[in-house]
Amino acid sequence: MPPIEYDRIAGIYDLYVTADYDVPFFIAEGRAARGPVLELTAGTGRLSLPLIEAGIELACVDASRGMLDVLARKLQQRGLHADLHRADVSELSLPARFALAILPFQSFMEIVGEDKQRKALARVSDCLVPGGRFVCTMHNPAVRRAQVDGVLRLVGRFPSGDGTLVVSGVEQGGCPVVSRLQFFEFFGPDGRLREKQVLPMEFAFVEKEAFERLARDAGFRIVALYGDYDRGPFAERSPVMIWVLEKPAA
Repeated sequence: MPPIEYDRIAGIYDLYVTADYDVPFFIAEGRAARGPVLELTAGTGRLSLPLIEAGIELACVDASRGMLDVLARKLQQRGLHADLHRADVSELSLPARFALAILPFQSFMEIVGEDKQRKALARVSDCLVPGGRFVCTMHNPAVRRAQVDGVLRLVGRFPSGDGTLVVSGVEQGGCPVVSRLQFFEFFGPDGRLREKQVLPMEFAFVEKEAFERLARDAGFRIVALYGDYDRGPFAERSPVMIWVLEKPAA
C-alpha cells in the first residue's frame, strides 16, 4: 500500500486533530536537549508551534507537501520560524546537528515493514550529534489491538465553517499490519450530508521486544521506556510506549 495521502486532508486536518496531551512532555524534552530539535512527521504544526513558542530551535520534517504548506502559513502568520523539510523518515538526509529528534503521535507505526523501520532508525541516528537522543512513540499493541475488529467507530463531531465534520473509521487486520478506512462526512447547517471523503490508511503494530532489537541494531542505547506522558514506567496495560534512545558519544 502506498504512503497515507495526507495531502488530501491537509486543509481539514486541524478541524479534528486537536490533541495536546503530549505537549508538556515534548517541551520538557526539547528544553533539556540544549540544542536544535528535529521533529519528524510534523504535520500542520500541532506540536511544532508550542515547541517554537517555548523557545526551542526546531526543524520540521513531513512527507506531505500539503501539510507543510499549512504549517508554513501558520509560522508566517505568527512571526515564527522553523526549517521545513519534505521527506519520508526512511529516506531522510540531513546533517548530524540535532541534539534531539522526536517522532510524536505514535507515527512510527505508519512506517510499515521491518526494512523501512530499520532505514528510518538509521537515518534518524545519522541526524543526531554524538550523545543526541531520539524520542519515539507508539501505541502499546496489547491495548490498541482491541480496537481492530471491523467495527465502525466514531472519532468525533467537529465544527466546520457553517456545518459539522463527522469523522469515523474502521480497522481490520493487526498481525501486524492494520488496514484502516477513515471517513470524513461534511454536514450543512440543515443536517444534510454535503460531501464525503474516504482516506485509506495503513499502520503496523510493533511489539516491545521487536522495537528494542531494532533500536539496538541501529546502534542506539535505550535510556528509558515510559508508559504514559507523565513518565510513568511502561507496564503490560500502558496505553503507549515512549522510547527514549541515545546515540552513543564518539
